[in-house]
Amino acid sequence: MGGIMCQTVENWLKTNDLSNAEIDFIETVLTFTSAVKVISSRKDEINKSFQINFPNKKAIIEPDLTYKKLEETLKENGINIDLSEMLTRFRKQGICSKLCKELLDSRVSG
Repeated sequence: MGGIMCQTVENWLKTNDLSNAEIDFIETVLTFTSAVKVISSRKDEINKSFQINFPNKKAIIEPDLTYKKLEETLKENGINIDLSEMLTRFRKQGICSKLCKELLDSRVSG
């Protein structure tokens, strides 16, 4: 596909016809999931914050997010994107790298 990997993830998402609100949703799902993995005791608080920020979106922030669950969440919210490419770009840019690697690894198992 030959895309330029030095392009920021946000710019790449925009070239894939995602709106700023959709990009914000994706970034928030990833960062909030990363946070809940570290401080699972704050899961309810994190989910309340998520719902306040995205009242019209359907998603539950859980520490055990899998590739399949993320793919389903994006589709439920009308976001169609090459998930593997997106996660690879986030990881290479250093954004939620550990989570992105786990999600990419879970493509096979989960």
